[in-house]
Parts: sequence; C-alpha cells; structure tokens
Amino acid sequence: MNKIYGKIINCKKTFFGSISFTNKITKINSETENNEDLIIPGFIDPHCHGAIGADTMQGYEAINKMSLFHLEHGTTSILPSTWTSTISHTKNALKNIKSNNRAGNIFGIHLEGPFINPKKLGAQPALSIEPSIEFLDEILDIADVRTITIAPELDGMESFIKYLDSKKIGIQFGHSLASSECCTKYMDKYNISFTHLYNAMSGNDHRNPGVLSAALAYGTYAEIICDKLHVSSEAIKIAKKSINKLYAVTDSVSVNGLQDGEYKLFNNDIVKKGNTIKLKNNNTLAGSVVTMYDIFINLIELGYDLNEAVEMTSSNAAEFLNLDNVGHIKENYLSNFIVLDKKYKIKDIYLKGEKVEKKLISS
Repeated sequence: MNKIYGKIINCKKTFFGSISFTNKITKINSETENNEDLIIPGFIDPHCHGAIGADTMQGYEAINKMSLFHLEHGTTSILPSTWTSTISHTKNALKNIKSNNRAGNIFGIHLEGPFINPKKLGAQPALSIEPSIEFLDEILDIADVRTITIAPELDGMESFIKYLDSKKIGIQFGHSLASSECCTKYMDKYNISFTHLYNAMSGNDHRNPGVLSAALAYGTYAEIICDKLHVSSEAIKIAKKSINKLYAVTDSVSVNGLQDGEYKLFNNDIVKKGNTIKLKNNNTLAGSVVTMYDIFINLIELGYDLNEAVEMTSSNAAEFLNLDNVGHIKENYLSNFIVLDKKYKIKDIYLKGEKVEKKLISS
C-alpha cells in the first residue's frame, strides 16, 4: 500500500489530504496542511496522432511509442487517433493493438475520418468516403473505437449516426461544412461533441450559422486545442463560457519532440518551425507539438484556476467518454494522478498506482 500527501485538486473541490492506494485509490483522508505538493488527476487526451517520429497509422509499435511519450508528460489516458485513409491501411495500423498496450495508458481508438467532408479536410489526405457501416465493422473487429469524427451533412449519415449510438461510440462533428440546423437535428437526439472546435468546420456566420454556431449555442461537450496557435485566448474563453463541458486535446502529431525541419505527415509535406507545423504548400496548420501538460500550463496562464484546468484536462473528457474510474481523485478510482510542486512542475506521475519512470519529462 502506497501513501502520498498534498493539496488534492479535483474539478470542484480542493483540500489538503492523504491518498492511500494500490492500483486503485483505497482511502482519501483530510489532513492538516503538510507540504506544498499539488496532486491532480492524470491528464486525458482523446485526440492524439503521435510524437517523436511515431504515428498511429504506423501500427502498434508506433502507437505504444507515442503513447509512452505522452504518458511521461502526464497523460495517463490516451486515445490514439487515426487519420483518413483506406480500409486496408487503417486495419493494418490498428491490428494487434488490443493485446499490445505496453504503454498502459491506451483505452481505445479515435477514428478521425474517413467519413468527413472532402471540402474541409484541413491537413487530412483526400481519401474521405461516405458513411460505411461495413468499414466501421471491420475496424470494430480489431480495435476498441471509443470516438469518431464525422461530417453530419454527408449522405447516409442519419442511419450511420444511429448505428454509432447503438455501439456506444462517442460521436464528434468535425471536418464539416454542415449548417447549424443539420447539426442540431442530431444534437436533439444524441450526445454530440465537436472535434478541435473552431478548426476545420463551418463557422459562426451571423446569417448562415454553421457547425461552430451549433456548438456554441447548443453544445454541452467539445474538444479544443489550447496550444496558443490553433485558437486565440479570446476564442477559448468564449467557448468555455458557452460550452459547459469543454475539454482540451493536443491533436499532437508525429513531429512533436523532433527538431525543426521538413517532414512527411498524413502523406503531405510539412514544415515544423518552433511550435508551429504547417503544410508546405499552403500554410494550413497540421496538428500540434504540445503535450497535455503544456496545455495545463497554458490554461493557468490564461487565467483559469487549478480546478478549471483540471476540469478541462481530465474530468470533462472522462464524462463525455463515459469513463467511470478516471478523471477524478476519488476512492475506488484508478490511481492515475500527477504530483506537482508549487510552481506546477511535474514531480511524479502515477499510472494505476505505479510511478512512471521519468525519461522524457521536461525539466
């Protein structure tokens, strides 16, 4: 039995206490103030393509490699994300992943496409297709799909969304040119989130409201990239005021952790310069090079308090994903938490009660 002390920070409550734990939290006691350590829930990243040269679409060895990188930066729950490709490529990438979760923090897969609008690809390859239950079933045979990004305006989407709901797959609208009316038709019936809010979606035009309008006016959940590049601080604050359960994601790609230069991403030529990645031919942003820890610090710098930062980096995502054992520091929940010093530097990370070896954590 392990035990740690500190200021315990959940999304709604902060107190000094001790945590006794094995792989799960067995007991939490209130204590008098005894040290300056902060204990927060492990980060949850439901949208992450890669890092340190590894990409989800390269297969399970790469998936484990990039998931370990993010674990060592505090992400104790991760959904490796695919990108739009053929059924054969997608199947080859995801085969064996169920039995090869060596990083220990993978809890399923996020399919970003291929059922997206070909006119709103962003950095995605031009391989989008119309909704296909057959395609999805082939993937479900080999991988635990937890969420999927789709464009609701595509032909055949009504029956497809109904099928997704029956399979308990989280539905996210993104890479879409849908009208607000098209979105709300489904939002009235299903629990809908939105993929990288603001990016690769029809906007908040005051006469022709689109996907963003539906999200801001009626949405309960949405993911947002808080890397200081994809979305301005003002837009983040508007989204936070409008969407009760807003949660942050990295949308990290394979060049995260690599030196500046030219690379291939999603079969496209890209340029990494500092914290910015763009398509070489048209300057379109192509994912991020942040970790969830970077995002946590960004949220604090934006003026959010620790409880709000925890809410946006852990508990809200857990709620959308129907995860009932992570996202909070709570008895009988998994012992997934991060110990920070008073300056918010990471001291220790615990995954299911085991201290994560610090190989790549930034000093």
